[in-house]
Amino acid sequence: MRVQPATAEEIERFYDAARSFWHPVARTDDLLAGQTMAVKLLAEDLVLWRNAQGMPAVGDDICPHRGTKLSMGTVTGDGCLQCPYHLFEFDSDGACTKIPQLPGKPISPKVRLGTYSAVDYAGLVWVCLDTNSANSTKPPLVPRAEDPGWWLYAGEPPEWNCQAPRMIENFLDLAHFGAIHSANFGNPEVHEVAPYKPVTHKGENAITFEVNYLARYRWAPEEDGKPAVRPIHYRYRCDLPFASWIETNVEGEHPYYTFAVCQPVSVDQTKIYWLTTFTNEVHHSPEELDKGFLPFFAEDQAIVEQQRPEWLPLDVSDELHMPFDKISVAYRRALAELGFPTIRLAPG
Repeated sequence: MRVQPATAEEIERFYDAARSFWHPVARTDDLLAGQTMAVKLLAEDLVLWRNAQGMPAVGDDICPHRGTKLSMGTVTGDGCLQCPYHLFEFDSDGACTKIPQLPGKPISPKVRLGTYSAVDYAGLVWVCLDTNSANSTKPPLVPRAEDPGWWLYAGEPPEWNCQAPRMIENFLDLAHFGAIHSANFGNPEVHEVAPYKPVTHKGENAITFEVNYLARYRWAPEEDGKPAVRPIHYRYRCDLPFASWIETNVEGEHPYYTFAVCQPVSVDQTKIYWLTTFTNEVHHSPEELDKGFLPFFAEDQAIVEQQRPEWLPLDVSDELHMPFDKISVAYRRALAELGFPTIRLAPG
């Protein structure tokens, strides 16, 4: 199979399709008051800071005067972004509030910084690059994030050299647990996938399904030379295009949620934010959670970064699909309906 390189038009279509959605660009605790942060989203260089009210602000990381990177600048006491070159100041709406070289003179409204919508939610800073969509949509729901009876942990986000849809499809995939994650929750004795049925909610841009799995219980000793196991009921929801969560239910234990969402840095670079929520009766340290979750993200990364073609084939006739791949088929079709481009496969 030969894969044609993506054209400039296809790359632009990918960015256009993703632009109307909210994407994370930082953890809330990492964006400190009085500091700037350079981030990249959909191949656009952005600068983050907090305004005088402590709310996140985001703009183009380029001063409209002489093209200086504003992330190299500072934040003033009144929450404005100050350019390091000529000390122009911009508020969180993009208006220029000060030009030191023109004291006492009115500032033309043409002197503006391009800014976008940003919010703090569920331990993350979210950005939408489409102003119209930002007014009518919200970031994907993180289960129990605002429930006082639950607590949330936002782990250190890994960075993968892959397209965001590749990562999300992997997060939704059921059939690799016993092969890739046998040192974690995956049961090396179970490869058959229990029947399940994805349901696409077009009005919500979401896909849901539920499935049972006999998972490895790695905190218990082996039994007769085999890993201890426990039956789990998983409830999945994918919020298109690049977010998904799993509710894990074990009989006799409190349920918990694992949420993963991608920051599409570019078409082939992805930063993955993962959150987990527990009831207040459950106690885990950050070190325990990192030890539990980061290894299986690394196990997936080793596989996904080497998948070919690099772009997820949205034409479902381009790859083989088995009965246990129903969620992959539903996800690919949903992305295509949202306007994301497929790749072009050529024989040879």
